[in-house]
Amino acid sequence: MKLSRRLYTLDNSTVLSDGDKKRAREILSSPDALHYMSSEESCEEEAVDPRRGPTPRKVRRLSWERRKLRNIKVILDEAYFATLNEKQRVNRTEDESSRPITPSPN
Repeated sequence: MKLSRRLYTLDNSTVLSDGDKKRAREILSSPDALHYMSSEESCEEEAVDPRRGPTPRKVRRLSWERRKLRNIKVILDEAYFATLNEKQRVNRTEDESSRPITPSPN
């Protein structure tokens, strides 16, 4: 999802220079593109708070990633989020769920 979102934004945005777009497209369209995406991790025991829903995931930076590529990805992400309306931007994990909590069978 993150990769397709960045490629879409890359193709439909004017926030990057042509040179940066070309290089980013080469990297993000390569067969190894998923290796350029940071992993997300969360602790399984703490993955869901019954009152608040799933906890946000920590994003692990790629230690070998160049600053230039990291900056391009940040620019693409910011450009994508700028296109979302307010409702789409809401982090639903911050809201209380209106659904009743059912106890898990032990």
